[in-house]
Amino acid sequence: MKNKRILATALGLVALAALGVTAFQIWEKQNAFRGSEIVPAQAAAPIALQRLDGSTYDLAAQRGRVAVLYFGFTHCPDYCPGTLAKFQQIVTRMGDAASQVDFVFITADPERDTAEVADTYARHFNPAFIGLSGSEDELTPIWQAYYVGRLIVPMPESALAYTVQHSTRAYVIDKQGNLRLTFPFEMQAADMAHDLQLLLAEE
Repeated sequence: MKNKRILATALGLVALAALGVTAFQIWEKQNAFRGSEIVPAQAAAPIALQRLDGSTYDLAAQRGRVAVLYFGFTHCPDYCPGTLAKFQQIVTRMGDAASQVDFVFITADPERDTAEVADTYARHFNPAFIGLSGSEDELTPIWQAYYVGRLIVPMPESALAYTVQHSTRAYVIDKQGNLRLTFPFEMQAADMAHDLQLLLAEE
């Protein structure tokens, strides 16, 4: 009888341990980033571009907020509108918490995308979205710092004259001003929102 009690106790402890491991695994999965994490995190390269209203969007001044950067162009037929539409889905999913996130569209086509054009384009998806442009001299070091692939492709048979091939990842800056994640184009809005919530919860 005593041996049976010992066996039952041992089995109970094994079951509790297994439950503990399972609970930890669930917690770990829930608290793991789903985007591509940058390890170790690195200080985000500076961005300071004039907004349409004359103010400057200075990334370094946004400490305490999360920023999501996307580089594209307003004549883009697919990736850019698809990404900004996904950002709007994120806002819907996050509710009030989305007010703590800057969604920033930075042009890769300054010849056509003036500050007004970039701003209007971004705000078409959500009035709170930020659209930025600048001169090529201003933008080139930013593109280089974020490893934004950019190639002008002539289209002589088109009224557009050229298109721009560009990187399609979004770059995520945490509340401490560190580049923490990138989101590939194919990533779902629900997974992006999950990662942004984790970053907002960090102290």
